[in-house]
Amino acid sequence: MTKSKPTLETFAKVLGRLTEFVVLGKTHLKIGRGIASDVMTDPVIADAAPVFWGMTLTAHLDIAQLVAFKLFDTRHGTMTIDYLLDRAADCSGSFQKATPSQVTAIIAESRSQIASIAAPLAPLRAKRNRVLAHADPTIVGNPERLAKECAVTFAGLDAIFKIAGDILNSLNVGYRDTSSWMEIAGGDDYEAVVQLIVDAKHAMVDKFEAEFGAPPNFARPKQKKSAW
Repeated sequence: MTKSKPTLETFAKVLGRLTEFVVLGKTHLKIGRGIASDVMTDPVIADAAPVFWGMTLTAHLDIAQLVAFKLFDTRHGTMTIDYLLDRAADCSGSFQKATPSQVTAIIAESRSQIASIAAPLAPLRAKRNRVLAHADPTIVGNPERLAKECAVTFAGLDAIFKIAGDILNSLNVGYRDTSSWMEIAGGDDYEAVVQLIVDAKHAMVDKFEAEFGAPPNFARPKQKKSAW
């Protein structure tokens, strides 16, 4: 018992930290995707602060990709989902709600789930190693080829975070009969900020039309103004 306790403590700490990774990664992805769809597709909003929006979009998506990479990093000794599965095997007899054989089954299923996301992980690993963490000379030598080989998609990132979250919750249920909600409450509050800008831009058009009785030479946002 004395020998297994530190191993169980390590498992619990890693489980908690990786859960935080998934929550943060998904939130960065949600914000980045939201800016891409709600802001960058509307020149009226995007042009209000093009540098800010462009750099914010890049920052959120870069962090989301780095977090997704870390969860399934193949470098030996790093704190990954695979590392957590090894720790679960070490303390399978100490789970509160699963027998050792059940823990073994959870681990086997988890490894099968990891294998199922090999396709989206391949370009993510290439992008991390060649663009995000290092600067591959192909960036200037053959950027089109590099872009194709490092083509990470929203769907791919969604799949990676979903599998990571499912594995963590399977382990958590077996460990102590609980599961985590893999979202940050209020993670979509950026929408309120965007709406404030939308309303301000609509107000500018409304004021011009009321004052001059004609449409202005600047456009309205595509998004509707608030009902109030």
